[in-house]
Amino acid sequence: MGTFDVLLVHVYLLAIFSVVVKTRVSLALYRLLNVFVVFLMVISSIVFFRNVTFVRIALVDWARFLPLILVFIVMVQGDLKLLFKMVGIKSGLLVANEIEDEVKDELMHAIDYLSRHKIGAIITFERSDSLKDFIDSAFRINASVSSELLTSMFIPNTPLHDGAVIVKDNVIVCAGAYFPPSESDKIPKYLGSRHRAAIGISEISDSFTVVVSEETGQISVSVDGYLDQDISTDSLILYMEKYLQN
Repeated sequence: MGTFDVLLVHVYLLAIFSVVVKTRVSLALYRLLNVFVVFLMVISSIVFFRNVTFVRIALVDWARFLPLILVFIVMVQGDLKLLFKMVGIKSGLLVANEIEDEVKDELMHAIDYLSRHKIGAIITFERSDSLKDFIDSAFRINASVSSELLTSMFIPNTPLHDGAVIVKDNVIVCAGAYFPPSESDKIPKYLGSRHRAAIGISEISDSFTVVVSEETGQISVSVDGYLDQDISTDSLILYMEKYLQN
């Protein structure tokens, strides 16, 4: 195994590792890990092209090198998105279900407030699968996302505080939505109705849901039938980037 192959294996392993730990480490550490992976990619590319000329590159060589390009695009697509935005180019080919930066900031402010004050909340983001049936049976809002509006909806003893807010295309489309709770016997008994509803909607759609516990103030997310409990705000940002921007 040559130098290029050794570097290639390390790049792939580190890239996989960065994806696995993405929501488990701090935002700064995740970014630093990405920089290191990209650095190894650059070194690997230099080694690759020093050993072969363009004319002499065989099909098997390209088969080894091309995946490296794809991994590079995946690792830096968030930075490419920011670059495209700066020059006025929409990055729809690289980024789907894009959540605007202003909307993300408002959401983070609202969720941080709800968490600190132990106000229960459930916020669901429609992705590819339509949530029309749940939207139609809820209270229509159709308003821009703002931290003040979101927090006011979940204040205890108000008409909408028990149901879910649904966000679609960067707009709060409704509040007071009720999802079928998950009937899985693997869910811990101490979890309440909001968490069960969040898991339930993630089992029947590709939606992404954020839950704030009114007992502990802990933040959890549910997607693809899975609930990740007691995550940090840094982890929540990474979840949003993964499921609402990528």
